[in-house]
Amino acid sequence: MSNFQDKINNNEKGVWRYVDFYDEFIKSENRLYLEDGNSNVIEIENINKICKANNLYFKREDENETGSLKGRSLAYQVSLAKQNGKKELVISTSGNAGIAAAAYCQKAGIKLYIFISPETENAKISEMQKYNPIIIKSKKSIRLANYLSARYKIENLRPSVNDSSIEGFKSIVFEIFEKLGRIDALFTYVTSGSSFVGIGRAYQYLQEIGEIKKMPKLFAVQSGEISSIASEFESSLSFSQKERNGSIQSNNSVNIGAGKLGIKNTRRKNEILEFIKSSKGSGIYINNKDLQKATKLLEKNNIKTSQEGCASFTALIKEGKKNNFKKPVCILSGKLRDDINQINEEKIKIAENFDDVDNIIIGKFNCC
Repeated sequence: MSNFQDKINNNEKGVWRYVDFYDEFIKSENRLYLEDGNSNVIEIENINKICKANNLYFKREDENETGSLKGRSLAYQVSLAKQNGKKELVISTSGNAGIAAAAYCQKAGIKLYIFISPETENAKISEMQKYNPIIIKSKKSIRLANYLSARYKIENLRPSVNDSSIEGFKSIVFEIFEKLGRIDALFTYVTSGSSFVGIGRAYQYLQEIGEIKKMPKLFAVQSGEISSIASEFESSLSFSQKERNGSIQSNNSVNIGAGKLGIKNTRRKNEILEFIKSSKGSGIYINNKDLQKATKLLEKNNIKTSQEGCASFTALIKEGKKNNFKKPVCILSGKLRDDINQINEEKIKIAENFDDVDNIIIGKFNCC
């Protein structure tokens, strides 16, 4: 039996099957589990034929219990916070990370402050509200979350600033390797890059222990106003202002991008680029027209997933025309949520400056 198989904890579920692979060990009593992880890996014959791929697989992260791959990261982060005795946490989010953070904080009994932008989808706000966090809406969400974290010494879970966010994402690779063995390409959407770095480090580890000779080609996919990685590989990138803010509209158009809180210039850029180059992958920018075609193809095959997941599939189609992939994997990173109008507005706080945040904190025991 290999070193990899020896270290898997078969008594645990989801991301905790790989607890011995993470940088900081989480004790069993602190491991929070909400059925995130062990997502399906599927192959669709019709899509294989259209894409001229021998074995094209989709990693269905959109089917995770909390609705996205972010549940892996937050399961680890909040469990670590619980182990370290944290009573309060904060996060700024465009949606999916906030949902996962709220779910795990409720299970841990930890108070959570979630900062959202006014453009956050109601469907995601509604999902967050199921777990009773303190939701604060602001046009300066990231800045005010950082202020609350620094001023009141409350850990910020946001993946772009919290390095523990990388650990749980490693489990994606370990699951793929368990189920499929060696693959030759992996496509995933990138904003802050925490998930991409987790994926890169996991493959690096498999190399180090001799399970694989080389990494699969890693492709970082971007769209809308998020292009800092893709632009390193597509020097001819040129888009109108409407394209840059992700708000192109046409018949049956799809808005592309990672939301108003997507990181445009990640501090993880150098490590991301190193993994891309060492794996002989690339950064790929997806335009609206190509995204629409790929989205329709997925929908015809009964897959309805987030824009980011559709963008990753679009990139696979685009790159597949230049490469003869034998076993590529496309990560469908998040759930497509139905539009809703009803949320509990009374339980949402509004903050536009530091004083507003202070007032919310001072009255924290009465705010929810």
